[in-house]
Amino acid sequence: MTGLVVGAILVVSNMSSPLIFSKGSPETNVTSINQTGSRTVQISLDTDANVLIENADGKRIGFDFTTKKFVNEIPDAHSMDRETSSIFILPFDKTGKPYKIAVSGRPASAPAATLSITGPGFIAGVRSLKLSVSQTQRIVIGGEGSSISYLASDSGTTPQLFITTQTGRDKPSYRFEVTSSFLSLGKTIKVTLDLASGKLYFNSDDGKKSSFEVMMRRTNPGGVRQIYNHQAVAFGRANNYVFDFARWDGQGEACFHERCAGCDETQCTKLKNEYLKPKE
Repeated sequence: MTGLVVGAILVVSNMSSPLIFSKGSPETNVTSINQTGSRTVQISLDTDANVLIENADGKRIGFDFTTKKFVNEIPDAHSMDRETSSIFILPFDKTGKPYKIAVSGRPASAPAATLSITGPGFIAGVRSLKLSVSQTQRIVIGGEGSSISYLASDSGTTPQLFITTQTGRDKPSYRFEVTSSFLSLGKTIKVTLDLASGKLYFNSDDGKKSSFEVMMRRTNPGGVRQIYNHQAVAFGRANNYVFDFARWDGQGEACFHERCAGCDETQCTKLKNEYLKPKE
């Protein structure tokens, strides 16, 4: 399976990083993400931990938290044993039905990890996911990689939710990263990509007001990269926004919309591009 990253997945901080690196390897080219026609997806965690994956039919693979035993109820699915990672290979479901994923740490687990799903033309996941033996983290990822949600196991800053997609060599590829400044215990943050309409939806169901950091990197045909970053999207009455990235000119301000009862969702709020190009 071309383009799968086995081992530790690293993303440089400040949300302006290259796509994905594996230790000791050059940057992965997004145009090579699972482009061989493979009909599988890989779900991986870059540390050894307890992981349980449930598909839309209620079938599971991984560590059963009740029986404390490994289960595999999904036809043609299997796991790959690694000392420093947890990897599962599952059949690709083109309907995009979501996978529910539960993760808890082991004594030897890293304190934070990256969970990702890699499939035909996409990588999506959660970075800086806190792990401990006493907590279970819960994530839902669409089977086609266009939506992610994270249920807070404690109150505070959320991990980073990311979506990377490639639809063809003659079209731009994208990476999106979203983090919320605060999410209360038991509340959910969700990110959904509508590539056809050029919109990224992000929200939380938390009644407490928070801000969102949003980064988009667009790689145009020919390899030219354009990056947009805004560190505190917080102009709305609710924690519910749309990033209209199709209208972005590649350099300056970008258009955001608020979503709420009584809101004019056609109203564009322009937010400046705060990305700082690294000094050469």
